[in-house]
Amino acid sequence: MNKYILILTVIAATNFISCNSGTKNNFVSEKETVTAKEADELLKGNALLIDVREPDELDEQSYDVKNSVNIPLDSIESKINSIPKDQQVILACQRGGRSQKAFNLLKEKGFTNIANLDGGMAAWSDAGLPTKSALSETKPCCVDPNSTDCNPDGTCKTTASAKDNSNSVKTETQSTKSGNLVNNHLEVYAFHGTRQCETCKNMKANTTTALNKYFSEELKSGKIVFQIIDVDDSKNEKIAEKYQATGTALMVNNVVNGQDNIIDWSDFAFDKANDSNEFIPELKTKISGLLK
Repeated sequence: MNKYILILTVIAATNFISCNSGTKNNFVSEKETVTAKEADELLKGNALLIDVREPDELDEQSYDVKNSVNIPLDSIESKINSIPKDQQVILACQRGGRSQKAFNLLKEKGFTNIANLDGGMAAWSDAGLPTKSALSETKPCCVDPNSTDCNPDGTCKTTASAKDNSNSVKTETQSTKSGNLVNNHLEVYAFHGTRQCETCKNMKANTTTALNKYFSEELKSGKIVFQIIDVDDSKNEKIAEKYQATGTALMVNNVVNGQDNIIDWSDFAFDKANDSNEFIPELKTKISGLLK
């Protein structure tokens, strides 16, 4: 009898340990999508935020939370072993598109502890939650930070950067010399900050190429208006605020009967910017679809 009781006790103990171990190693998120406020509450606990944006985007504006790491979207699969399975993970990006792709990938790989931050940094900022920026750090260079020789981050402009800025201004000026805007038209804005990675530069270059190659007549007539905009330039503050652009972004405003219809193509732009053979044809298709 005692032997029988001992066997049952061992079995029960084994099942108890097994169940607890399974729960720990297979954490299941209560929700697959969380709001900015919900994410903030979870991050005050033991949750981990994984920002899948590019590093330069984090320099411009990042989530100011105690427990976060940066794993760009295209590195998620190669670094999958570094992502914990027994901890709440919140995936985030600029507006929720890239983090949703990361969510789908991890879900296919068997992760159950993941949730996507709906609206990304845009929603987080709108909710008044804390952010930080590496660009706000004081960097010794210019004696007078208001000098025209200074970049917005306090560093001195080099001859090359000054040339790049003059080219950008030229592009913006040329794009607006299209006469009076027609009532129904398409506005294409390539936003960027002071610091630009290769992806950012390729996005601007490929967008310019696509528009000049396939929509030159629309640009001349005012059917399409294209501008490259530096969000760190104070003169662009209003338009950057309108489009909630804090760094690199590709935004489109399909104006119909004088009414704005703003579309965010930033996730597409970051995904395809480094491959002109994919970016340019797809952008052409997107724009053509809106002009119909």
